[in-house]
Amino acid sequence: MNKGWVNAQPFFILKQMSPLQKIARDPAFWTLILLNVFFIYEFKDDPKQYTSIIWLYWCQSVLIGVFNFLDMLTLKNPDVSNMNINDKPATVRQAKGCLPFFFLFHYGIFHLAYFGFLLVDFKLSDTNFTYMKLALGGVLLQQVIHFIQNKTIYSKDSRNVGTLFITPYLRIVPMHLTILLPKFLGWTPALTFLILKTLLDVIGHLVTTKYYWSREERKPEEGYI
Repeated sequence: MNKGWVNAQPFFILKQMSPLQKIARDPAFWTLILLNVFFIYEFKDDPKQYTSIIWLYWCQSVLIGVFNFLDMLTLKNPDVSNMNINDKPATVRQAKGCLPFFFLFHYGIFHLAYFGFLLVDFKLSDTNFTYMKLALGGVLLQQVIHFIQNKTIYSKDSRNVGTLFITPYLRIVPMHLTILLPKFLGWTPALTFLILKTLLDVIGHLVTTKYYWSREERKPEEGYI
């Protein structure tokens, strides 16, 4: 039996399922749920952890961008339709070279400015770094699982680079608004907004995970990536 086909088969089977079946059997989805429940539990147990949770969400946001950059950089068959660079149609070489690094620069500047903004009200000295290390390890694990799934399931698909460029922003902006509004507008209780953030985080994951909603009829091809 072809070894590559055996390796790809679990992901092929996942792609053939209905959306609800895919979601129910996706470890990245359940890891995300468990992490957010853990964050809510920590805050409820000790409200002083709010600052740690804020910085943890900043780290999560950074990791979403880092893995999106790696995803763009390692595309095998990028779709550059309807994309222009310097008023000229974008080429595959630009899509695999320039655009991922432009995204990294753009996303990095955004988060550097965001970092300075957060420092005004959320001091790093108030952060529980023991909790942060444990929770950040879980966030990293969830991102790694999701990245491997993307590279495996989409290994032969043509993916639009422009869509990949904006997808992280669609995911992170709503969740950060829900987490910051209580602090800056004096709204209470913060726990309500942490729960709302969790809902938006999960919805964002569902909306931006293409293979939940796509149907694939072809047989799996050899290899993981």
